[in-house]
Amino acid sequence: MVHTKFCDLRTCGKVHGEKPVFTPDKKRAKAYADNFLTPTGVGARKGIFVPRELVNKLGKLVSLFDVEGLTIGAYVTNVLINHLAENRDAINELKSEGERKVAL
Repeated sequence: MVHTKFCDLRTCGKVHGEKPVFTPDKKRAKAYADNFLTPTGVGARKGIFVPRELVNKLGKLVSLFDVEGLTIGAYVTNVLINHLAENRDAINELKSEGERKVAL
């Protein structure tokens, strides 16, 4: 896997050797909208540092979705929750390894 300091959304696939392919899929788009484009209350907030370019791209993307009440924070929260849920087993395994290495 190639790690870059910042992966430009237009060239990210090229960095990873992927060729961009667009095939319209209404079911997939609906599933994506159901998972990620749900306005939610972010609740108590804590700032994190991400590249300004990424925030700008997310702002444009969220506005193009045209979902009332959807904010960058809500969108990112939905994406992160999904990522953590889908990768729960790997995350827990890595966490366990880290706990064994840092035994007190």
